[in-house]
Parts: sequence; structure tokens; C-alpha cells
Amino acid sequence: MEESTGSSHLLSPSRIGAMTLKNRMVMAPMVTNFADEDGFVTERTIAWYGARAAGGVGLVIVEATCVQSPVGRGWRHGLVIDDDRYVPGLGRLAAEVHKRGAKVALQLHHAGRSGRRAVCGVDPVGPSAVPEPVDGAPVPKELTVADIHELVRCFARGAERAVEAGFDGIELHGAHRYLGAQFLSKTSNIRADMYGGPLQNRCRFLCEVVGAVKAQVGPQVPVWCRLNGCEYGLKRGISLAEARKTAELLEKAGADAIHVSALGWGIETHRAPVSDSTLPGPIVHLARSVKKSVGVPVLAVGILSPSVADRTLCEGSADFVCFAREVIADSEFPDKLASGRQDHIRPCIGCQACVHLIRDGSSPLECAVNATAGHEGTTSGGVPSTVKRVMVVGGGPAGMEAARVTRLRGHSVTLHERQSRLGGQLLQAGRAPWKERIEEFMCYQAAQLEATGVEVVLNQEVTPTLVSQVKPDAVVVATGAKPLVPDMPGIGRPNVVTAVDVMAGRAAVGDRAVIVGGELIGCEIAEFLADRGREVTVVRRGSQMAVKVLAGRRVFLIRRLEQKGVVLLPGVQYGGVVDEGLLIVTPDGKTRLLVADNIVLAAGAVPCDDLYARLLGTVKELHRVGDCVQPRGIMAAIHEGNHVGREI
Repeated sequence: MEESTGSSHLLSPSRIGAMTLKNRMVMAPMVTNFADEDGFVTERTIAWYGARAAGGVGLVIVEATCVQSPVGRGWRHGLVIDDDRYVPGLGRLAAEVHKRGAKVALQLHHAGRSGRRAVCGVDPVGPSAVPEPVDGAPVPKELTVADIHELVRCFARGAERAVEAGFDGIELHGAHRYLGAQFLSKTSNIRADMYGGPLQNRCRFLCEVVGAVKAQVGPQVPVWCRLNGCEYGLKRGISLAEARKTAELLEKAGADAIHVSALGWGIETHRAPVSDSTLPGPIVHLARSVKKSVGVPVLAVGILSPSVADRTLCEGSADFVCFAREVIADSEFPDKLASGRQDHIRPCIGCQACVHLIRDGSSPLECAVNATAGHEGTTSGGVPSTVKRVMVVGGGPAGMEAARVTRLRGHSVTLHERQSRLGGQLLQAGRAPWKERIEEFMCYQAAQLEATGVEVVLNQEVTPTLVSQVKPDAVVVATGAKPLVPDMPGIGRPNVVTAVDVMAGRAAVGDRAVIVGGELIGCEIAEFLADRGREVTVVRRGSQMAVKVLAGRRVFLIRRLEQKGVVLLPGVQYGGVVDEGLLIVTPDGKTRLLVADNIVLAAGAVPCDDLYARLLGTVKELHRVGDCVQPRGIMAAIHEGNHVGREI
């Protein structure tokens, strides 16, 4: 974990307009899909925001809330505020946040051209009839001037309802891929009237919204805008210079603050800091630059680690720091950060599972490393009626989570790991490019075992005989998986190694390598070797590479491989391993020899479930979790470990 961070800057009170906040830590708005299909607040919504407020932030910004339904809705289960009937539910939400000690703001939103008929039931609208630069995006209906004026009124009425519900502030969503940003960007706004062309015209819509909202809610309710400090991946996208000028115009229009985010399309560049970064604070420089142009407070966001959050405030790069995925992974992140308990913060690993789940418009938000996220108040497990002696076999993520939760509930827990270090397959996964935060998460899990009092026994292979000697009341088998060895001629030759052994440093690879398997592990080991100067070819039977990788990651992963010279050959058949390399049959039916010093197997995995099978019927209570059930990802491992820990 990072070195200890001082809390003086984080804890100092400050103001946005007439609103005083107890500290400078803010929960950023994040869509959850916890609302019902009509856009009403649910008990799940209230519990989610209440938990984050209790975690220590000074301000909670509630997620994008639609001001014009159905056309403005971006998510099937997103919040709505276009009618008075939504006020009571939003009022209960605001009251819960206040009860937990934080101020609360509502982000007002319109999807614009990013709306989809499958979600909202109608065709989308936008500043111009220009679709999003993604496959299958519909052409939006161009808004008339009368339509724009009505939208301004929708935002003002939405703000009035928010204040009636008890919200302390209003954020206007002018960032990411939504309507406000669509007016600002030359790539989506090609109008020739007063709302298009020069930047001042493209800013007109947001400035009018600011003015109308301010007039509606009065001077005691602060109103601010979220902006893209840069629109990465598009040649004519929003630039930082334009963002600075936009912020100036919005301040003149009455905005009480500027919240600086960014958008990464990943179309014309291989890397967008907000979409594909594992490094902390990748867009703080945008906030720092915007702050030089305005006199109102600036909010910074984007993977703010403890040290970067404090430094951002200390150096004057921003007035407030906003936490998004950080408080998904750990709702108590702000309190732990402020009190110097960094080792107890559950770190976000940047896997983007939370983002991927909500993009289809209906799936509720979940977190790969925090099984309770989105299930607040329903996953405690309770105090057991009988204290049990529990043996957990396997020190990977599933086993460590099961041991942690079981011990927290009061059971006596011993975890046995056959290797000399905890981590399981994360030990290898953490060595892959852009996976730096996996090591952080392993350290967190190990520290939690010590903090909760789990006894850890390393370098011990658990057998049925050992279990019979220990006589535990319950056994949790978390023995993981082993590499799948495909059936092909020559597979046992000495030039064949596994990706796991390569990552672990147990197998060396020569100058030329062929990777068998093109899913995540195959692509990661390919990049790992390419970074070390090897000539790499990846082959797979399927027609495309990395199809199981989240879409937001896949674009950048494939592009990095191509830029590093990795040859990708999907759609082949395996002819067999020979001394010179790998024989394949290409899609056109031709046999080809891929010359290589080593063949690296990354063709999948199979469960290590032998111990579980041998223990069936011999112990009082037997569970299995993680990859020894079925090889999957870290989310399944953590969630199953957590579930079993609550069930014992």
C-alpha cells in the first residue's frame, strides 16, 4: 500500500457557493441501475447512498437523473426527475444522506444522442444528426431551437424538484458522452445557428441551463457543471483549451463550481487516461489547468489514490477531490484515508466490471472486489448460533475472502496454503502489464487476515488425512485451477511451457514464442513477453481475440498488442508441436509452421477439485469456492468466498 497520507487538507471544511462542506472529499456521481423501471428511487438506492455518506465524504453527488423521460434516459433503471411524483422518493434518499452526516447534490442529466430505443423506447435526439462514433449507433433527431428552449425549462424544473426533495446542490452533467458535452464538441455539434459553430455558441445551451436553474433555485443552492477537460480519441474533440474557455463562460453564467472529468473514446488513440489507466490521478492535470482559468472551486476526479488525493489539494490543483470507483470498492474509503488507515482500504483494481455491468442499461452495479457493494444491509450474515472451527484450504482471493468473512462473524478460522506466499493465481496475474493494483489487493487481503485473527499456515499441502486429524467443523476448499493442456501431437515436448509458469518465473522463453490461446491470459502473456523483447504470435481456434474481455478493456488491449508487433492469428486449427515450433492449419486450409523457441499454453484452465471430491461425505460441513468450482474471474472468486463466509 501507499505511504501514510496526512489528512489536514482532506479534512478542512470548504464551500461551494453558499453550501459549507465538512471536508473536501466528495462522492462522484456514478450510475447504479438501482432505480425501478419507471425511474423511482428504491430501498436499494437509499441503502447504497446512505452507506457512502456514512463512509465520511462531505458531499454525495447522486447519479445522473433524467430531466426529460423517456427520450433523455440513458439507462433502463436510471433515476428520473421529470415529474412531481419522483419527489417523495428522492426526498427519502436526501434525508438518508443527511442522517449519515453528509450534504447531498443531484446530478441532472439528459442522454442526448447516446440514448437507445432499446432502453428508452424512442429514438434519440442530439444537437445535430450525427451518431456516436461506435458501431450500430443510431442517427439522432436534430433538436430544434424550440426543443432546446424546452430542454432548458426541463433542467430548471428538475432542479426545483430536487430542492423540494431536500437536496443541497445541483450538478449539471455537461461531460462524458451526454447532451451537454454533445453541444460543446465539434464532433457532435455541427449546427449553423446560435447553438453551433464558435465555442461561445456551442456553450450557449449549458450557459442557458445554468442561468435558468440559478433563477429557479435561488442564491442559497449552489449550481455547478461537470465538464470534459479533454475528449480523448477524437481529432476534433473537446480540447483542454476549449474546456478552460468553457469553464470561464459557465462561471460568468453563474456556475458556482466546475467539476473536471474527461472522456476517452478509444477510437483514434490506443490509450485514453480515463478508460485504460492503472496509474493514479491520470486526469488531475486537467483540473489543475481549468482552475487557472476560473475563480470558483474546482473538483478533481479520476483514480485518486490516497497520496494523489492529498497532493491534489496540497498543491492547489483542485479545491475538492471526488472518489468514484474508490468508494465502490470500499464505502469507508474517505474515513480510512482521513484517519491514516490506508492498509485497511480495499483497493479498486481497475477491472471496470462496475462500468461494464451498467452499460447495457439494466444490469445493477456490482464490484469485483467488494461483494457487498449494491447489497448494503442484506449481506451481513449475522452472528452464528454456534462458534465453529473452520479450515480454509487455499490462499487465493476466494479462500482469503471466505476466511476473512468467516472470522469476522466470530468463527475460529485457519487458512492453509501450499505455497510460501498468499495470493494464488493473483501472484501471476499481478505481473501482467497494467495490473499493478492486483498486488495492492493481495496485500490488502493478507493484511485483513492478520487484522481479523485468521491463523495462516503456509507451505502446507492439505490432504484428507490432515483434515481427519484436525477434525474441523467446516472445510472450505478453495484450491483454484490448473492450466488446460490441449490435446494435440507433441504437446509433451520440452519446448512447451505454460503461461502460469512463465508469469511465475518458473519457465524461461526464448526469442520467439507462440501463444496457444487468445483470451485474456493469452493476450496478457503475449504483451508481457513483447515488453521483454520477444517476437510473439498468438493463435486461437476462435474467430476473434479476447472476446471475453470487457469491451472497455478489449479495444486498448488489442491495440497495444498490435502496436508492440504481436502477430494475432485467430481462426486456426492446431496441427501439433514440433522441435521447430507449432504447426497450424490456417482458415484457408493451408498448413503452416510457426517457427518458435517455445510454445506457451494459455488455452484455459480446469478445476483443481480432487481434494473436494475426496472430502465429500467425510466432514460435517463442506464448501468449495472460486476456480475449483469452475475457472472464472476474480469477481466470482470474491463473491463466492464472501457468500460462503456468511453461510457457515
